[in-house]
Amino acid sequence: MIHHLSVSASDPKGVAEFFADIMGGVVVDFPPNPGSYMVFKGDVLGTAIEIYPAGSVMVPNGEPGAVFERQAEAADRRSPTHFALSVSLAPREVLDRAAARAWHAYVCDRGGCFHVIEVWVENAWLVEILPQDFAAEYLSFANAVTEMADPNTALDTHQPQARTLENA
Repeated sequence: MIHHLSVSASDPKGVAEFFADIMGGVVVDFPPNPGSYMVFKGDVLGTAIEIYPAGSVMVPNGEPGAVFERQAEAADRRSPTHFALSVSLAPREVLDRAAARAWHAYVCDRGGCFHVIEVWVENAWLVEILPQDFAAEYLSFANAVTEMADPNTALDTHQPQARTLENA
């Protein structure tokens, strides 16, 4: 189980407010890295997202624990790192919230296995939003994979695909 994760943003507070809105959570300051915020879902699992200012990195600091440093903000903040987030909103509500921030958002079919809404936060990095119906598809797929005799074949039909089904 992942309880929390961290991301960076040019506008950490705005990104935190977006996640609090779609998660039904609250935003709090995150003093260990000035200018950072945490969004808590307020569920029994401690689900949270930390949003750091762009350029923030964590570096080892021995037993006291990691410390934050700031690197010069790169022009291109793209990364293969992303996460999927289940929400109770309808797909249209997610798309509308992304559009209100002028962020790219698309309803995508993941190889016929399940659907996601790709939201490109600040048009720089990806979060896959799973409204309830999409989350059910994903969970059905993920649970089926664990039951397969050869789970390595689960994604054989999931090939590179056309970009989008629906623009926000």
